[in-house]
Amino acid sequence: MSIFFIVVVAFIILYCVYGAREVDDYNKSQYRKITKNSFWDVEFDKGKNGEYKIYKSLLQYEIDGAKFLFNCYLPKGYNETTEIDAIMIHRSGIYVFESKNYSGWIFGNERNTWWTQSLLGEGYSAQKERFYNPVWQNRTHIKYLRKKLGLVDGKIYSVIVFSDRCEFKDVTIFSDDVILTYQFQLVASIQQYTNKTMFNQEKINEYYDLLYPYTQLTEEQKQEHIKNLQERINLRRLQQNKVCPRCGSKLVLRVAKRGALAGHEFYGCSNYPRCRYTENKK
Repeated sequence: MSIFFIVVVAFIILYCVYGAREVDDYNKSQYRKITKNSFWDVEFDKGKNGEYKIYKSLLQYEIDGAKFLFNCYLPKGYNETTEIDAIMIHRSGIYVFESKNYSGWIFGNERNTWWTQSLLGEGYSAQKERFYNPVWQNRTHIKYLRKKLGLVDGKIYSVIVFSDRCEFKDVTIFSDDVILTYQFQLVASIQQYTNKTMFNQEKINEYYDLLYPYTQLTEEQKQEHIKNLQERINLRRLQQNKVCPRCGSKLVLRVAKRGALAGHEFYGCSNYPRCRYTENKK
């Protein structure tokens, strides 16, 4: 029997044992319990894989009594929902994670609607893709999470987690309550916040029980959420080219606060109140 054959057999055995252990650990995890995703679904789906990596990085907090939730669809009103990738309810507070499993160079500013992912294309030309500001995206998540839990201020942290396969080239964050980090730096990035005590175990369990049903949507409900989300993204893109027919200023997407249309989106002139032009969104 050749040494090469022995090495190959040993490698196959180790791979099988390691793979079986990985699958077994996954099947016992809280992530599997809540999402019902199979191990292979997570392995080959970038979004799900990013969520699971967040969970694995923070397992030490689960041992400490923290509770995790994934793909939590909170109601916004008018049959719309907002989806939170991952939530950790810990004695030090609630951590809301937005996972961005991207590669390439990342450019963005907290005050800008769109960020940019730049990938190296053929002939060393850069291929650029825009994506919605993840800080704003998570801010919306936190707004409706606060509403559901009855938390007015504080105690909730926004954590934006990017893949280790990307590199921040020009990213600017201004808010003190926003944590922007790579996956490999996640634990170190939140450690400074986890030493204090805001909730006891009873309160942690109470919040978990309240939010858990919102992680158990049917496939039809999830598809409806995706459809509504895509429509809103298309509206934001369309907004870039909308101009007020009265004064030529840019039209911006607003939400009615009063009256019969309260909660509905519409376009309003950015020159308000000098110009009061409005237009129903199409």
